Amino acid sequence: EPLPSSQDWLPAYVVKGEGIYLELDPAQLAAWESRREVQARAQRITDQYGKFTARRGGQGRALTPRFVLLHTLGHLLINELVFTCGYSSASLRERLYVSTNAEREMAGLLIYTAAGDSEGTMGGLVRMARPDNLRAVFVSAVSGARWCSTDPVCMEAGEQGQGPDSCNLAACHGCALLPETSCEEFNRFLDRGLVIGTFTDPTLGYFSTFS
Repeated sequence: EPLPSSQDWLPAYVVKGEGIYLELDPAQLAAWESRREVQARAQRITDQYGKFTARRGGQGRALTPRFVLLHTLGHLLINELVFTCGYSSASLRERLYVSTNAEREMAGLLIYTAAGDSEGTMGGLVRMARPDNLRAVFVSAVSGARWCSTDPVCMEAGEQGQGPDSCNLAACHGCALLPETSCEEFNRFLDRGLVIGTFTDPTLGYFSTFS
């Protein structure tokens, strides 16, 4: 609705921030997503969420492998970045850009911070986005995800679902969960298995061979 001529302004809140944006290789992602076992793993999360929403009269949603992968990767990277960039885990947030629509296919992830004061411009995230620094963060985050401090319980409990609404597989407070203000999905739809593989299928993950 147009503003009246007597009110030609809107309230605004100025924030300062920085972030790291990354995308996955489309060809490699498509090859990984086409695997039947990958699709079946993501479908288990879709089914769990469908059961939860059905009990409350809501509608389910399809959780694609790329969505679970990028979401979990974002959490792993944030948990790693807090040790290197000077921000607390509650200060860093994720933004997921995921779509399988042929006209606007997306597989992007933004890790950012924004604040109304100088805390949003410390420069730590920008510095970690340099190729050498970012690769070191990636290696550490992926390597650390191969074994959770609560494994084998975390990986085995994930076979039945765990966490909020049982909508996580291999993901718990010891490896992939964040403060809820940092997560778009309230710490749901996470699985280390689609990132680094499982005990029974080490090649399942998108980053199973990453080193």
